[in-house]
Order: sequence, then structure tokens, then C-alpha cells
Amino acid sequence: MIRALSASALACVLTLGAHAEVLFRAGFETGDLSEWSASGTRGQNATPRNVEVVTDVVREGRYAGKFTIHPDDIFNDRQLRVQVGGPRITVQEGSDTYLSFYLYMAEAPKDRDNFFYWEGAPPPRYNNVMTWWVEPKEDGAGTWIRYGTGNLGRNGTEWQAGFTIGKWHHLAMHIHWSEDPAQGNVRLWFDGALALDRKLKTKGPESVYFCQPGIHRSPHKPSVDSIYFDSFVMADRLEDIMPKESR
Repeated sequence: MIRALSASALACVLTLGAHAEVLFRAGFETGDLSEWSASGTRGQNATPRNVEVVTDVVREGRYAGKFTIHPDDIFNDRQLRVQVGGPRITVQEGSDTYLSFYLYMAEAPKDRDNFFYWEGAPPPRYNNVMTWWVEPKEDGAGTWIRYGTGNLGRNGTEWQAGFTIGKWHHLAMHIHWSEDPAQGNVRLWFDGALALDRKLKTKGPESVYFCQPGIHRSPHKPSVDSIYFDSFVMADRLEDIMPKESR
């Protein structure tokens, strides 16, 4: 059974047995951040200098979101954050989540920028179970996009690829939720091609998980970086989150 959902009700809840094709969509096409207001645009996370709706760098439609982090965007004494609240979902052991979006950088990141994660909500505690990030390559010649499990990927990097600056990239995910690493699974598509299909522990004991697109840094970094996002889609079928040219 699924609760009533709409584009204006962004606190999405997903349970087993749902049959709706699209559960969440946000592409900044309202020209503002109202698509995200129900799930989080508070304080320094989404002030006008941090999150802008722009028309000059757009993947689909008329608008995209530009997220910029500065050294004084302090979330707490250990973190800098610029972000909006994405879908909040209810998961069960063995349930599935499909979500995708576009991202773009006009300039290479100067530091590691965590741009998307899934985190469990209390009770019993907040539990970051997987993270995606971009960072400079070790030799300084290029940029990595990486995915890892555990808090900010501390359990290990499961996938990485070169990230081309000045180009829109499509990232799609199918998360099969399980506390058992032999039962959980993550499939990732990068620019329409399957990039990862691996058994992993994908959840903790929590039953509610949320995501927050933007830039999250820990510890503090002195540089200014920007990431553009467009066309977030969450659905209960893979075909509904993939680009038309990949279907």
C-alpha cells in the first residue's frame, strides 16, 4: 500500500507493493525551490547565495539548480553543508528504490564534495549508509566520481569513474535494501551504462531513509565549489528513471 503522493508533497513514503510509476519528480521547473520546501530548504542549507535556480546551464526544460559551497557554510563544528532535502522513504528488508538525476560541474572540484547520500533516521540513530562524491584525482589530472558504503563511504569505495567537467552526466541507482550483505544489492548506471552491480549491506536497523542533494564536506575546506543538478526522478520501475535515449 502507498500513501497519497504528489509533486507538491515531497515527503515521499515508499513501501512494498507500490504500483505508481513515478513517486517523486523535481526539475526546478517551478523557477524556485518550492519542489523541495516540504522536505528541507532551511537556514544556510538553501539560502539564495548557496542554491540558485538558473537558466544558463540546464539539462532539461528551462531551469536547473546550482549549489555552491563556501568556507563559512557551517552546519556544525565538523561539517560544511549546502543542500536541499530529497525524498524520505520507508523501506523494509528486501524492498527496492529507483532514483536518478543529472549533475554537472563547470569547474573541477578543488576538494572532495559529497553530493548525494542515503541516511537512516532515528530511532535508534542517524546512520549514513552510502555516499556519492566527486574529488580531484590523486595526480591532479582530472576528477573522480566515486560511490562508497558506510558513513561517507568509509566501508570502502565500491565504484569510481572519470568525471568530465563541462558535461552533464546522468546517475541512476537501484537500491535493494537489506542489512544482510549477501542479500542487499546496488546497481548504478552512469551516463546510461551499467557501472556497478554488487551485493552489499545497504541498510541498518532503521526503517526510514532520506537523501539530501547538494554539497556536504567534512571536515571544513577553504575552497568554493559549485555543482548543478537537474531532473530528479524516483519511481518503482527502472524504466521510469532512465533517460529516454537509454530505454
